[in-house]
Amino acid sequence: MQDEILLGILQSLRKIVSLLSDILKQLKRPHHWIEGFLISKQGGFNVALVPVAPGFSPVYTATPIPAGAFPAPGNVPTWTSSDTTNAPVTADSTGLIGTVAIPTTATVGAGFVLTVSYTNADGTVATGSLSQTIVAAPSPDITGFTITQTA
Repeated sequence: MQDEILLGILQSLRKIVSLLSDILKQLKRPHHWIEGFLISKQGGFNVALVPVAPGFSPVYTATPIPAGAFPAPGNVPTWTSSDTTNAPVTADSTGLIGTVAIPTTATVGAGFVLTVSYTNADGTVATGSLSQTIVAAPSPDITGFTITQTA
């Protein structure tokens, strides 16, 4: 009976040691590790948003989560699009800016998902996604007009 009690205590201690080891690994993680991304379309105050429309190239920013996290040197995030025909995406050298060059032949109403992925040094993968829909191109701005007398 004592052996069974000691065996139970030993198993419990092994579980505790394993949990403490996991906690220590988390505490030792570098502060710059990325857990995910927030993807947003560039533009805002005093900056016109480029429409997600045929013939336009909207630009997106991937902000690492948590705040203060950043990619390790030489290891950049990658961008993918769920629709490489209507919404092909390219990334800048940092991997944090993606541009979608929507061709003039793109299908209005087509949806696509942009995804940013990054592999941390420990092999964990951080991702972020944003769904978008291609809309009709806006009317061009009026730059002038002609007045004619009809009567």
